Amino acid sequence: MTKPTFSNRRAAGLVFLVAVAVYLNSLAGEFVFDDTSVIQSNPQIRSLGWTNLTQIFGSHYWQTVAGQGGLYRPVVILSYALNYAAGGLDPWGYHLVNVVLHALAAVLVYAVIEELFREARFSLWSGLLFALHPIRTEAVAYLTGRAEILAALFFLAAWRCHLLGRWALGAGAFLLAALSKESAFTLPAVLLLGDWAGRRRFDPPRYAPFVAMAVAALGLRYLVLGGLTPLAITPSANPVAAAPTPVRLMTATEVAGRYLGLLILPVGLSADYSYNQIPPVSSPRQWSFVISLAALAAVAAGTVWAGRRGARALVLCGSFFFATFSLTSNFLRPIGTIMAERLMYLPSLGFTCACAWLVSRARQPGLAVAGGVLLAGLWGARTVARNADWREHLSLFSSAAVTSPDSSLVRANLAHALLRKGDASGAAEQAREAIRIEPGDPAAHMTLAHAYQSLGDWSRAVEAYARVEQLAPGTAGGQEAARRRQALLRRLGGPG
Repeated sequence: MTKPTFSNRRAAGLVFLVAVAVYLNSLAGEFVFDDTSVIQSNPQIRSLGWTNLTQIFGSHYWQTVAGQGGLYRPVVILSYALNYAAGGLDPWGYHLVNVVLHALAAVLVYAVIEELFREARFSLWSGLLFALHPIRTEAVAYLTGRAEILAALFFLAAWRCHLLGRWALGAGAFLLAALSKESAFTLPAVLLLGDWAGRRRFDPPRYAPFVAMAVAALGLRYLVLGGLTPLAITPSANPVAAAPTPVRLMTATEVAGRYLGLLILPVGLSADYSYNQIPPVSSPRQWSFVISLAALAAVAAGTVWAGRRGARALVLCGSFFFATFSLTSNFLRPIGTIMAERLMYLPSLGFTCACAWLVSRARQPGLAVAGGVLLAGLWGARTVARNADWREHLSLFSSAAVTSPDSSLVRANLAHALLRKGDASGAAEQAREAIRIEPGDPAAHMTLAHAYQSLGDWSRAVEAYARVEQLAPGTAGGQEAARRRQALLRRLGGPG
């Protein structure tokens, strides 16, 4: 292996700076969505003492909101604890870390492609387009998206170490990736694909350390969680979790088609796709399913065609997408969400690298560079604009209500955000929409009750609080609703 040249370092530096530049406006963002429970109110991150460290590595990811869970991501929680030790709960520091981690991941994309194919233009464009694609904004601008970035960063670091023959170091990086996000377990398959694409010799002992780390990570996960898979999936988050297998597979196909659409034209981005934004596909004759199936078939056919033409880099791009997407696709088994753009953070590398290959291989280099710069400019501008949506709750869910109007979670969160801003009338309207979509959501009824109370419509507030008690008996929310209802009844002169 040759030592990195000045031009290698300069290219890597350019990728890093571009990645940072398009996310600078995300640094002013607040804690939004799940950030409030995973970070802001998480006692585990408040200390790096032995007790907290044992809790971080000895408990599941959602311990702050549930007694049991099926996600084990201690490296992510540890990173938040390090953030807290450095700057408390100032969100600026957490955003800065996300941006820097993303920039490092983009540099590693450049380094991996350079090591595999030794093509300067291809590797540079791969790093730049990875840094810029707007579908990655959810992982970077959303602090809870750090799991995706860390998993990808250590995944790419492990791949790079494998290519350099540093297998012990690579195995350690792979373990960190697997303890950041479950999708990292696809690395061994990617190593094989990459070695084939780069015309490297197949040598089974080189893969043994990575397989050993996969077994170790699975064993640790089993010891802590008591199992390998999620214990429960909320039907509102993933409506196909309990659906018959044919319905789940058809819906997963439609969702995969939606991801491809957002990769090609990233304009309708949303923070949430839960019930009932994507209704389960009940018939193979539905156009959404047919179009998505055709799109996936086209990608698969294009990958095969590229292989027959000797374009191994394109084969790697297509295969990488399918391999890294497999565990979060709902094809193999249901996961905790029906669709989330952050899940495309690593799989979309296949798409952006394919674009980079096309730019670098064009017969007219000047025209290709112009096209690449135009594409990079459009993606960068869209990323900057999308970062603004993630700045705070109201902007986030206002934008999501446009792109995901049938998500009860979006409507309920928008109602809550409006209520916090003093718009009780708007909050009531959005809460009613959430209830229309999902009548059994106690949080939406609670927000509606608060809105009615703020508007002085106490009788309707009493009815809404009573509904919360019915839907969430014995919970803290149900008890709070009962207390508020009784207080209003006393003010109305009725029985408490």
